[in-house]
Amino acid sequence: METPLHVSALLGHLDFTKALLSHKPKLAIELDSFQSTPLHLASAEGHIDIVKQLLQYCDDACLVLDQEGRIPLHYAVIRGRLEVVAELIRVKPESLRILDKGKTIFHFCVTHNHLEILKSLIELAIGDTYELLNQRDMDGKNTILHLAVMSKQVETVRYLLSIPEIRELSNMENGMGYTVHEILEQIPQDLKSLEIQVILMNSGINSTERREVKDREGLTSTNVGQGMRPRKKWWKNILKHVGKWFKYKFKYNGDWLEDMRGNLSLVATVISTITFQAVINPPGGFIQQVKTCMKMIKHLTSICPRNRNENAIG
Repeated sequence: METPLHVSALLGHLDFTKALLSHKPKLAIELDSFQSTPLHLASAEGHIDIVKQLLQYCDDACLVLDQEGRIPLHYAVIRGRLEVVAELIRVKPESLRILDKGKTIFHFCVTHNHLEILKSLIELAIGDTYELLNQRDMDGKNTILHLAVMSKQVETVRYLLSIPEIRELSNMENGMGYTVHEILEQIPQDLKSLEIQVILMNSGINSTERREVKDREGLTSTNVGQGMRPRKKWWKNILKHVGKWFKYKFKYNGDWLEDMRGNLSLVATVISTITFQAVINPPGGFIQQVKTCMKMIKHLTSICPRNRNENAIG
């Protein structure tokens, strides 16, 4: 149940707040039915004078978690209360490190698109600020750079990549195994995504080299928690079957030119399908598509006249 101080802090009545605190200072740490202190409410509403008054009587209220597991700073960031954020950090710098369901304060800044608050927090450079900038959340193992690219926040991406500590780890994968460049390739393309692509290029972030390494090592990213595991080099099997098909054509004495026109078209379709699916499908679906395409190629080799007559091709 709310105390009079909760109501006063919520509505922004400074004089009444001062009177209540002078009469009973312990009200500053009292909890309502949502386990919130008056500081939670004043911070969310952006009543900076009341916030300062409450902090004079009990600065430990900065670290109190409500029933949602949030401290006053979380609500100030979510609601975009820049002055309140600065005051809360000044009084209790350690509140910057308190997580909400695995999310840092910086995750909230990007999720709710508050670039100015993000800049202010980073400029304070408190303690392990720069380590937190590359911390991944618990939902999708995303850094703030991943989130900024996903939501196409052009200026936020530009600012984050101006920070050396973030730029150096810009090829970090999220929980689905995607880097920021690979995320950009998955989302719908528009002017904002093109702007971000230019920003990434200017920062030296490119996925081409990374793909070549993955293909060379035969690796694939699987679901969250499974890490990296070897993928069978399916493209060698494709080349093997296509090679058998061409070998057969040069030995076949029938009207192979006419057959080749149709069959080459089918082979081209199969290969382009594989290439396209590699981009748009998640890992599990992609493997299934490769298996399907392999069956198509095997079927192609089996329906050739030489196969029907001599069963010469394996």
